[in-house]
Amino acid sequence: MLPAARFVTLSSLVVALLAAQPSRAMDACVGDPAAPTHRLEEALPLPTGTVRPVVELTGLQPAQPAATILIEGVILPARAGETARTAYSDVMADLHDTLVVFTPSADTPDRHSRLHGTIRFSDGDSLGERLLAAGAGLADVAFTPCATRFLAAEAGARAEKRGIWRQSRIWTDLNAAATNLPDYVLGRGKVASIGRSGRTTYINFGGNFRTDATVRLREAMTSALVAAGQSPDSLSGRVVEVRGWANRRDGLDMELESPLALRLPGGTSDLTTD
Repeated sequence: MLPAARFVTLSSLVVALLAAQPSRAMDACVGDPAAPTHRLEEALPLPTGTVRPVVELTGLQPAQPAATILIEGVILPARAGETARTAYSDVMADLHDTLVVFTPSADTPDRHSRLHGTIRFSDGDSLGERLLAAGAGLADVAFTPCATRFLAAEAGARAEKRGIWRQSRIWTDLNAAATNLPDYVLGRGKVASIGRSGRTTYINFGGNFRTDATVRLREAMTSALVAAGQSPDSLSGRVVEVRGWANRRDGLDMELESPLALRLPGGTSDLTTD
C-alpha cells in the first residue's frame, strides 16, 4: 500500500479535482446517514466482457419513479471471468429489496436510458464499497468523488484474497505482450525508462516503443504526481502498478487518468495468487 503520508497527499489532490464538479458529486461519498429515496430491486444480467454494474431501483414516492442505474466507480473486468460475476451476484442477492439513497452524477440518462450515480445505504455505506469489499470488481479511480473510499474497500478484499484477488489472471504483465485490448487493465511491470515529447511524459516498460507497453502522462498529471512526491523520473527501474482503459497502439497504450491510478506495490505480490 502507499505510505500514509503520500496517500493523504494524493487524497488532497482528488479533493482539488472536485472543485469544478457539482456539489452533489461530493455528496455521493460523504458516508453520512440519509433518508432512503429508492428500493433496490435487482441487478441486471451482466453482458460478456468488461462491464460496470447496472441495477434497477423503484422510487419510494410518486416523484421518484423506477430507474435503471449504472453504478459509478466500480468495474468488473473481463479478465476476472466468473469469479467477479459470482461475487457480484452473491452481494446483490443479499441486498435485494434494501432501501437505498441514489445520488446521480449527471443530469440526463445515457444513450441506453440509464442514469449514472452512486447508491448508498441508510448507514452511509455504499453499494460500490460493498461490491469492492467482496472482491467483485476494481475501483475506477477516474470517478474522483469516491476514489479514496473505493480504493480502501478494494484494499480490504485484496489483503484477504476475496473474490477476484484469489486469482493471478486479474493482472496484466506490462513487461510482456498484451492481448485482448482495448480493455480496462490492472497492470504491473518494471519501468524501463521515462521519456518526454512536448508536454507528454511517457512511462515505458520496454525498449521497443512500437511493441512494448507505455503509460502516457499529460502535463497536468505529471505535475500532480510531482506535487504528491512521486516524480515520474523516480520510477525508472522500479515496479509499478497502473489501472485504466488501455488501447493497442502497437503495444499496450494507456493514459493515466488520476494520480491514484499509479501505485508502488509492497513486498507481497498479488501476482502469485491463483
